[in-house]
This record gives sequence, C-alpha cells and structure tokens, in this order.
Amino acid sequence: MEKRSPSPIFTVPQTSQPEVPLKHTTPILGFVLWFLGLAALSTAALVVHSHPQPWTFELAFSQTIQAWSLPAWVATTFKTITTINDPIPSGIAAAILIVFMLIKRWIRPALFLGYIVLVANSIDALIGDAVARPRPDPHVIHVNSVLSFNSFPSGHTEHVVIFYGFLLFLSLMKPVREWKHKRWLIPLQVLMAFDILIIGFARVFEGEHWVSDVLGGYLSGILWLTLFIYLYSRQWTRNKPGAWQEGKAAAKNR
Repeated sequence: MEKRSPSPIFTVPQTSQPEVPLKHTTPILGFVLWFLGLAALSTAALVVHSHPQPWTFELAFSQTIQAWSLPAWVATTFKTITTINDPIPSGIAAAILIVFMLIKRWIRPALFLGYIVLVANSIDALIGDAVARPRPDPHVIHVNSVLSFNSFPSGHTEHVVIFYGFLLFLSLMKPVREWKHKRWLIPLQVLMAFDILIIGFARVFEGEHWVSDVLGGYLSGILWLTLFIYLYSRQWTRNKPGAWQEGKAAAKNR
C-alpha cells in the first residue's frame, strides 16, 4: 500500500506580491519621523509664543535643582561648558577647526561643518526672534548672567548638538575607523558626547533657560543634524564629476 506523507500542521500562504525590501522602507520612515519632529518643533514654538511665561512645572524644576547642594567642582564644570560654547568662543573654535580641515584638504567635511553651523544657528536665531520669549527673571530664580537674547529655543543646546554631533559622525566614518591612531580620538569623542548630554541641564541649572527652551534646543539640533548627515551621505552631494548622475542611478537601482 502506498504511504502518504502527513500534511503539514502549518501552511504558509503563497502570494504573488513581492516583499518590500527593508532598505526601501527605512528612508520613508526616516522622512516621516523627521517631518513629525519638525511639526513638533513648530507646535512648541507656537505654544511658547502664546505663553511666554514659565509653566508651573518649569519654575518648580528650576527652583528644585538650584536648591541642591552640589560640590563646587560640579558648578564649575557647568560654567566651563557654558562658557566655551558661548557664541564668540564657539564661533572661533569652529572657524579654526574648519580652516585646519581645509589645510589638510578635508574639503567636503570642512564645507559641511561650516554649512551646518551657519544654517542651523541662523534658523535657531530666526525661531528665537519669532517666538520672542524672554529670559528667566532673576527675581524669580537665580540667574548667573542676565541676557537679553531670546530664550526659546536654547542656542547653546542647539549649537552643541549640531557641532559636536557632526564631529562625532565624522569620527565614526570608515576612513577614521581605519586610522591607526584612532584610539587617541576616544577621549575627544567621550568629551563631545558628555558635552551634548550635559549642556541642557547646565543651562537650566544656571538659570539661563527654562526646561522647554533646552528641549526645543535639543529637538532643533537633532533635526538639522540628521538632515545634514543625510545630505552628507548622499551620492549626489559628492564634489566630483558625474556624482549627480551616479546618485540618480543608485536611487533607481534600489
């Protein structure tokens, strides 16, 4: 008698539709998330513009952390991080670094670093002028330096994210990873990451910004950083003959 093989318990339905590769959906998801972030930043700017005074939780948070009894070196660290990222020192540091990169003939990274600093900081200033939120009142909380610049979004926070963030991105690129002295970059990478993480808290602790200001600065910085990293990674932004055509052909073949 002929034996029949047992029917499988689970059957997989056959479909004629091809599967969508993950690499096709990933850029779309990235674009969606980026525009959602932009919408969130725009909404936050409108809300802060209509309510420029600090919210109750912001006032409570600032007063709470300023009441902490922290070691003197912690406050000194916050002050140092803030000072080196003030507009003039940070602008000079960026200019020196860009000139150094140009001398070393790292043309494309130097130009993109200059672009992101110029464009992102300019947009941040425009948003600040449009929102026109005043700085924290020294009669309400302790303020280290009374400033007349707009408060939302935090310019220090945004600048640190885009400047050090782009340098971290460059330091993780393949040519740098294959550099024989790459281990010497690790302390600098740690310092840059620490600066990004701590700058927001430092600005609130010193009474220079409210919580929503630094959150807006982080969001603004992340938006422009991811945009320029995307542009830097595209084939059609490479400065060589035929790069635009190569980029279009690569996009069609995906």
